[in-house]
Amino acid sequence: MTRALTTGQRTIRPDSEKRCPSWCARAHHCTARRLPGGEHASTPEVWVTDVGRFVATRYRDQAGHDRVELRVVLGLADDEQIAQAQARHLLAVTRVVVDRVFGPGDRAAGGPR
Repeated sequence: MTRALTTGQRTIRPDSEKRCPSWCARAHHCTARRLPGGEHASTPEVWVTDVGRFVATRYRDQAGHDRVELRVVLGLADDEQIAQAQARHLLAVTRVVVDRVFGPGDRAAGGPR
């Protein structure tokens, strides 16, 4: 059995209740005013490079907490073992960079958190 994700009724929150931040893309990207659990969303920023495509989208939930979603689309080697090693290495290096940028730090001084 499948269930509907919505009631079919459109929910619009008053502007005074849910103003979009300046970076919010509004329109179909932003669901903060249309859905009970909706969130503000930026227009995805896309960088196409010689190695692949990088896409970042910023979100803010209704409690005011911000987050970023980062997608990386890269081609892997044809050899299966090399492709697995590339994927694992990318994940490990990404973890190191994320820990460095978002790890413990002095929030009051504007440093990494």
